[in-house]
Amino acid sequence: MKTRILWVVAVVAMVTGCTEMRKNMGASKENDQNVLTGGPVTGTRLGDLPESVRETLKERVPTAEVADIDKQTMDGQVVYKISFAEPGKNPTIYITIDGKVVQNPKGRTPKSEK
Repeated sequence: MKTRILWVVAVVAMVTGCTEMRKNMGASKENDQNVLTGGPVTGTRLGDLPESVRETLKERVPTAEVADIDKQTMDGQVVYKISFAEPGKNPTIYITIDGKVVQNPKGRTPKSEK
């Protein structure tokens, strides 16, 4: 019986911790309304993006938290695939080096650059 109670307490603690962690991701709404936050720790970072790509991101998703940036080639053109921490709210976006948003048609697989 004591083991079951311990398991229940552990599960409740984990669920609560995971829920609370999500609330604290990125910048707070009070002090960071117009700044993109987050981004990967390694690889391509927000600061590494061309100015035109950063400007497009600021226009399209000014308060989104970036989860991943992947530099790819699509039809011979450099494209940045940008994924967000909340993909339901902010779906993945593809932006060309000159700041234009492009679609990724189904069946077309961009090639990642290393």
